[in-house]
Amino acid sequence: MNRTFLFLGLLFLGISSCASDSIYREDQDTPNGWELKNELKFLVDQSLSAPTNIYLHLRNNQDYPFSNIFLVVNISTKDSIIESDTLEYAMAKPNGEWLGAGFSSVKESKLWWKEQWSTKAEPPFEIAIAQANRTNGRAKGEDQLPGIVSVGISITSAEN
Repeated sequence: MNRTFLFLGLLFLGISSCASDSIYREDQDTPNGWELKNELKFLVDQSLSAPTNIYLHLRNNQDYPFSNIFLVVNISTKDSIIESDTLEYAMAKPNGEWLGAGFSSVKESKLWWKEQWSTKAEPPFEIAIAQANRTNGRAKGEDQLPGIVSVGISITSAEN
């Protein structure tokens, strides 16, 4: 009987912890690597006039050859670019251990981009993410960034 209550309590706790203040979440798979010219685009129809936090989500596997990643991220409306940033994120510790969550060979990194961000611009918004990693001596045509399994964004309410 006590084990049943304990199990149900833990189950409820697990379910309630999954509840989120998420306004938007979308992921796009890149199963054969992320092409240099492939800018991933996310269309957000919700208003972002209230303060929000914006995160990038990267899933990588053991084939990812670098300890960091460079990204170019833009938020735009149909009329103009609202924000544009070039970002660098660490993907591994100095000892080579992957950062991020996950128990298998795939790790997901939730990377903070914007905190308490809002705009007066009207939706829809397009968030575009391009990878900007480069390798010296790369042969022409070697435009794949291996090991990136998926890329996503999430937007959460900052009013908590």
